[in-house]
Amino acid sequence: MSIIRRCMDKKFFVTVIAESKRDLVNLREYDLDVFPQTSRVEEQKQFMIDGLLTMEEVSRLVEGGYRVLVKEEASKRARARREVVDFQEWINGIEEE
Repeated sequence: MSIIRRCMDKKFFVTVIAESKRDLVNLREYDLDVFPQTSRVEEQKQFMIDGLLTMEEVSRLVEGGYRVLVKEEASKRARARREVVDFQEWINGIEEE
């Protein structure tokens, strides 16, 4: 397996930045490993959510108009217990806001 292929298969902790709440909701179409409890709106009306993605998934998002901040390779961070929330439940929650 080539070095590039191995890099594309690795998972990275990322922050996905969307231009609107609707764009953030539309992330469900990509079927990604995002963490619903991390969704937030920053000062400049940037809608953000953290996730665990491959570089291939990052590339698809960038091509789709999202900005993605790659933080670190997943294997370098200790795994913590996290609350599990169904994606549809999370979507319903932010659409009510």
